[in-house]
Amino acid sequence: MEIWRHEAGRLGRAACAAPVVAVATAVAVAVLAAGNGAGRAQVSLILLTGLEALLPLAVAMAATSVVATGRAHELHLSLPTGYATVLGRRLGLLAGATSVVAVVFSAAVWAAGLWTGPPVIASPLVWGPPVAWLAGLAVFTAFLTRSMLLATTVTAGVWLAHQMFAPAFAARAWARPLHLFPASRLDADPGWITDRLLLTVAAVPFAAGVLILLRRPERMPTEEEV
Repeated sequence: MEIWRHEAGRLGRAACAAPVVAVATAVAVAVLAAGNGAGRAQVSLILLTGLEALLPLAVAMAATSVVATGRAHELHLSLPTGYATVLGRRLGLLAGATSVVAVVFSAAVWAAGLWTGPPVIASPLVWGPPVAWLAGLAVFTAFLTRSMLLATTVTAGVWLAHQMFAPAFAARAWARPLHLFPASRLDADPGWITDRLLLTVAAVPFAAGVLILLRRPERMPTEEEV
């Protein structure tokens, strides 16, 4: 428990708060929209978008900050516990916090009668795959380029492209399974679950790439670079 408590402290309050801030922003926008006369369907869509799109973006940025706040990489090379293990613990804590927030938020939206996504029991597939894919992209880009600026820019750019070009993804059968936000942008079809599983598998190369890069100490970002 001491180790996990320490890692939680090193993770930082900002990273831990990122999932909460994302869903709170969605709720704030939904309340504002309802106050301006938006219908129930529009309010529900805003909440679904917060879960499926805002949450993954916030977590991806938080994952990048986890890499940026890592220190003493060279010291880890001489310790029994390598940097890869430390990074895995911190990202695992971020994933756990994200899961708790997402499940509670999904349950609250469903209890309020505003859930319009797929069956609520499958709600983890609404946010889980895009969180894994975007966070994997962010961390991989951070280590590949050794630049937090590039990592956040690339991740945000991909997120924006999926928002802007959703019709293009919908029009192509091969691209549809790779779209990050089908529930809120593409009206999830009967093959939605398969698409989500494929997107989850597509995140595996990012994780593998990070592990490969971590085996090369010279690829670790220095304190000056972060």
